[in-house]
Amino acid sequence: MTNEEFLSKMQDVLQTEEELKLDTVLDDLAEWDSLSVMATMAFLDKDFGVKTTMKDYKNVKTIGDIAQKAGL
Repeated sequence: MTNEEFLSKMQDVLQTEEELKLDTVLDDLAEWDSLSVMATMAFLDKDFGVKTTMKDYKNVKTIGDIAQKAGL
């Protein structure tokens, strides 16, 4: 999966109209909440086979941090 495809999928996961970039700060997104974290966890598991927990997102600051967890 390319970075562009990842960003597009993350836009769907977060249900946001805002254009996402790898340096987008998650706390700046109104859509970033505990439900979005759970949706992100499901996305990483389904598309990348990466299992994460809520604790894994404590230090996640940007979309790029999520991409790193996905192995991109």
